[in-house]
This record gives sequence, C-alpha cells and structure tokens, in this order.
Amino acid sequence: MDKLLRWRDLAQKMHGRDFWSAVFDSPQTKDFMSSFLKTFDAESNYPRADVYQKETEIVVLIEIPGIRKEDVQLTVTGDRLQIKGTVHPPYPKHTNVTTERFYGPFERTIQLPEIVQKEGVSAKFVNGLLEVRLPRDLKATATSINIE
Repeated sequence: MDKLLRWRDLAQKMHGRDFWSAVFDSPQTKDFMSSFLKTFDAESNYPRADVYQKETEIVVLIEIPGIRKEDVQLTVTGDRLQIKGTVHPPYPKHTNVTTERFYGPFERTIQLPEIVQKEGVSAKFVNGLLEVRLPRDLKATATSINIE
C-alpha cells in the first residue's frame, strides 16, 4: 500500500494536483466506465437469452422463471425482439431478509441475426424458459441500386 501511495504522490507532483481529476472526470472516462459497469449490471441483461438459428427459423430462449405469461409482452420489429414485463415477488406480504433474484419491471431488446417474417411467429413456455420461434425471411434478396 505504501508503494501505491508513493506512486500517487509522485504522479501528482509531476502532473499537478488535478491529475487524477483530469483522468477520472473526463467525458471519455465517464462513458467508458458507464458502459463497462453495464456489462456487470444484472438488470441491464435481464432476462438472459440465447439465440439459435437453423435453415428455416431463429429460436430465442429467454429465462423468465416464475413469471406468468400475462405479465410479459413480446414485440418483433425488423431484426429486433423486444421483451417487456414485470417480475412479481412470490411472497409480497413477507419481509425480505435476503434478495438475490430480480423483481420489478424489465425491458430488453434482443438483436436477431437478421430480419424475420412477422407471420408465423410463435411463443410458449417450456421448462421455465420462454421459447420464441421466428421464421427466417428466405425470400429476402439483394437489390441492385443504380448510381446516378
């Protein structure tokens, strides 16, 4: 610890008293720290999801144990699947002693590998997972664009 304190003092002598403020208060550092901390924020990645693809469809498995289907809304727009809902505590009249699970409203947009067809989309609960099946748009073709 003494070495770290000496290094801090040396850096302040060489770069001035506001050296660390300039480093940690810069907009770039704040943006970096904000995005870095979001990767460890459980709520920003809730609910967790896996995306699978095969020739005719994309399957998204979403972990939402203990949630009723009435408390979940799904929306497909282009190549994005949005899930919104609310996780209700199982014992609302009890006092919480320890809480490790997430409760409350949530919203997440899941990036799909490509634009999907809106017709034929289905969703169902399977073994504690929400399974969303999205037909791939196999008719999508490249379009030539003339340059003027």
